[in-house]
Amino acid sequence: MQIYLSTLTENDYDKSLEAIETAFAEVKESNHDEQELVVKLRKAPEYNYELEVVAKNDDGDVVGHIMLTEIKIVNDTDEYTALALAPLSVLPNYRNKGLGKALIQAVEERAKAQDYTTIIVLGDPKYYGKFGYEEAEDYNIDCPFDVPSKYFMVKFLWDQLLEQPHGKVIYSDAFN
Repeated sequence: MQIYLSTLTENDYDKSLEAIETAFAEVKESNHDEQELVVKLRKAPEYNYELEVVAKNDDGDVVGHIMLTEIKIVNDTDEYTALALAPLSVLPNYRNKGLGKALIQAVEERAKAQDYTTIIVLGDPKYYGKFGYEEAEDYNIDCPFDVPSKYFMVKFLWDQLLEQPHGKVIYSDAFN
C-alpha cells in the first residue's frame, strides 16, 4: 500500500478531522479536542492552507495530518513571526513507519519556501528531538503555558539566522 502527501482539499476536510480524533483517542496526555482546534485554526485569519498537509492511502482515506499556524514571539524591542506545529496525527495502524517524519519534513519544506525561519512545538521531546527540535528555553523563548520546559521546543529552519527570535510566544486566539 502506498501513502502520499498532499495539501488539504475540501474533500479531505471532514476526513482529516475524523483521522485527528481517532489518532488522539487513546493518547492519555491529550485533552481530546485536537480536531476542534484544527477547525478553529482553519477559520483564523492566520490560516495558510499550504501549511496543512494530509497523508492518504490508496483508497483516499486520510491516515495522517499536520498543520503549521502563524504565531508571534515578542520581547521588549522586537516582534517575530514564527509557526506553531499543532497538531501532528497519524492513525494507529500507520505509526512507526516514518509517516510522522514525512509529514514534519513536508511542512518544514513548505515553511522554508515561504521564508519562515522558526517552528515551535509543544510535544514529546523524545519524538520531536529526533527531528532537530530543542528546548525553547535554551534560546530564551518563553512558553505561555504552565508546562515543563522540556516539552516546549523550537527548531530554526535556517542554519545561518542573523538574529534568532527570542521572547514570549503569543499564540493566535484560535488556540484559546
